[in-house]
Amino acid sequence: MAKKEEPLMDGPKRMNRELALMLEDKQNLQFRNLLVEPNNIYKWTGLLMPVAPPYDKGAYKMEIDFPLDYPFKPPRIHINTRMYHLNVNERGQVCVPILEIEHWIPTTRIDQVLQVLLATINDPQPENAWHIEMAGEYRNDPVRFFKMADAWVQKYPDAAKI
Repeated sequence: MAKKEEPLMDGPKRMNRELALMLEDKQNLQFRNLLVEPNNIYKWTGLLMPVAPPYDKGAYKMEIDFPLDYPFKPPRIHINTRMYHLNVNERGQVCVPILEIEHWIPTTRIDQVLQVLLATINDPQPENAWHIEMAGEYRNDPVRFFKMADAWVQKYPDAAKI
């Protein structure tokens, strides 16, 4: 019985260690206000602060939900602020290969996941798009795409910079 419980015990210990390291890192300005739900190490919230236009004009609320068998399965990330982005769907789900079960490596740390997520937000990846039409717009008419993305930053109030 103890062997089955070990992975579950490893997850919270590892999450606490990773959380402590991330909270100590004062140089990472693209991810802020990291909070853990009281009495639930499996749910984190924070703000994404992209650096590339037009997303750099906003702060994006996000949630990280860790499975009970983390790190053997990837966390789920949702961006709760609406954004016009080809790698983020209407429900805030993010399409980045590192979070797909077939690509997940248990040694991947959450700070690495967040760096990949921020890189994707800063530089949209049409090959991993949730929205095929939006990916086409990004490739064929980037001026229109970025104009629309900028309008969404202005339209949705919780995207405003803090």
